[in-house]
Amino acid sequence: MPPKSPKKVVAKKAKKAKKVKDPNAPKRPMSSYMYWMQQEGRDAAKGKLGAGATIGEVAKEAGRVWGKFSDADKAKWKAKAAAAGPSK
Repeated sequence: MPPKSPKKVVAKKAKKAKKVKDPNAPKRPMSSYMYWMQQEGRDAAKGKLGAGATIGEVAKEAGRVWGKFSDADKAKWKAKAAAAGPSK
């Protein structure tokens, strides 16, 4: 049996201090997807899945539906998002 190799000593990185979040800081505006989801997305997904669908199933189905939209279909929702304010 060959001899065991010596263990390597690995230096651990120091943890970064957690950034303090300003509770008074403004929130980012909603995206065009979120505007669509609030007004039509949930209903569209629940219509396909049925009333007994879980939140996760509804979110996945809504994402699939949104992904199939063309840029022309998304234009209405992008306009609402742009009117709400600049995004990062």
